[in-house]
Amino acid sequence: MRAIDLHDSTRDLMCPVCRSCTWWQTRPGERGDDELRLTWERQVETENGFFGRALLEGDAVIGWMHVAPGGLLRRARHLPAGPPSRDAYLLTCAYFYDEEYLNGFQQLLQEIEYALKHREVPALEAFAANEVDPRDRFRGYLRELNLFNPQVLEGNGFRVVRRGPGVDRYRLDLSTLIATPRESRLWEKLKTHPAAQPI
Repeated sequence: MRAIDLHDSTRDLMCPVCRSCTWWQTRPGERGDDELRLTWERQVETENGFFGRALLEGDAVIGWMHVAPGGLLRRARHLPAGPPSRDAYLLTCAYFYDEEYLNGFQQLLQEIEYALKHREVPALEAFAANEVDPRDRFRGYLRELNLFNPQVLEGNGFRVVRRGPGVDRYRLDLSTLIATPRESRLWEKLKTHPAAQPI
């Protein structure tokens, strides 16, 4: 599996409902259009280089997540437990064709964390539901609520920074994460030297 950035040339990997969604870009009661969505994507891409990441297996798209500076998300200012911290990027939403594919969710979350740390972003935040049906324990994102699963966030190092009615805001300090290479130098050495052959 591999993760790739979502930007202008890869946005078609998302399903149409996500490509046209403007929930995070509008205030409660407002409606957006395709141009608002495209403008937002360009703003985030200009600031960060991407507005999310997608997870692929071969050519098949498994799912994707969106992330953006909190200041570029109008809805976040009006949510309970908001607004997001000024120094943080906000994990806004996730879409997986298999909603209970928790390993894929966690892998993509780690990819986003790594990409933001590499760009020296101080923290990542997310809004999560206060209470979750036990049957949803394998879902990282509760699509019908537009909120994350708090147990999954906590299991990935996030901690509550503010509580609100029905919604809590979680934060992960990216400076506490240690970036490690995908494979150790020892493994690279072992791969480059052939094993001893019997004589």
